[in-house]
Amino acid sequence: MNYKSLIVVCNTGDSTISVIDPYLFREIERIQLPNDSGPYHLVGYDKSCKILVSQYYADSITSIDLLKGEILDSVATGRRPWYMVCDQEGGLAFVTNSDSDTISVVCIKKMKLISQMKTGSMPQGIDFNPHLRTLAIANFNSNNIMIIDADDLSEKKIIRLDKNPMQVKYSSKGDFLYIGCTSSNNSDMGSIKILDTGSYDTLTDISLNALPGQICNTKDGKYILIASMGNGGLVVVDIGEKKIVNHVPTNGMTHGMAMDPKEKYVYVTNPNDNSISVVDWVEGKKINSMKVGKEPNGIIFI
Repeated sequence: MNYKSLIVVCNTGDSTISVIDPYLFREIERIQLPNDSGPYHLVGYDKSCKILVSQYYADSITSIDLLKGEILDSVATGRRPWYMVCDQEGGLAFVTNSDSDTISVVCIKKMKLISQMKTGSMPQGIDFNPHLRTLAIANFNSNNIMIIDADDLSEKKIIRLDKNPMQVKYSSKGDFLYIGCTSSNNSDMGSIKILDTGSYDTLTDISLNALPGQICNTKDGKYILIASMGNGGLVVVDIGEKKIVNHVPTNGMTHGMAMDPKEKYVYVTNPNDNSISVVDWVEGKKINSMKVGKEPNGIIFI
């Protein structure tokens, strides 16, 4: 396989990986993982198209060479690994383990577990700030965000919230932290909190009328894009105006999200429909959809 760009999708329900040509918008390969391993989230870590995949039911992460279509290695983590983020400079992957209330630290080159750290209850989203070299971890049941030093794993700050955090995302410059939250009273009434990373004070809290899935932000810092897990579709938030400027329906519940390098198209996973959709988020319209494996969740554009 020799492609300039690829879309890669985790199909949790049938334990497969879909590899898609973004220009032809068709699946070019389906990689079978061990049965019932439950691939959930994925990140790229190598320019030669190598990825890491969290295996939710197998309590592990695995590395895959997409060009060869081969599984390279796997390593055990904590129980029910969910989301991951890579520190490219340090060669490390950080994984949230939702049932064991920990994060696992894995040396990517050796695919070896080098550390485990306790978190709050039911850690979900995680992100790495290369400018400050910190990790942000969303502890869903604890209603807080942990800020961790990525080098020595010391706790720098606990940010207590009035809602359950699901996802975290640092801005491109590392000066803001976006938090996708649900309401304890109404799970469909989620919001996006925007925090200053200097003080971690909340600058604004934007109501979404949606259960937030994964979050993406534009490089210019003007927009946040949110996958709507409750109402489905893609929500576009204007940060300066502090409001929703568009909601683009796709194919029901939407979870994962990836943006092309030119920031023109967003690709989202629709787990209930076993499909992915491509959205022109500026124009506010769905361009196309295609079937993949069963229950697609994580997605990346590489």
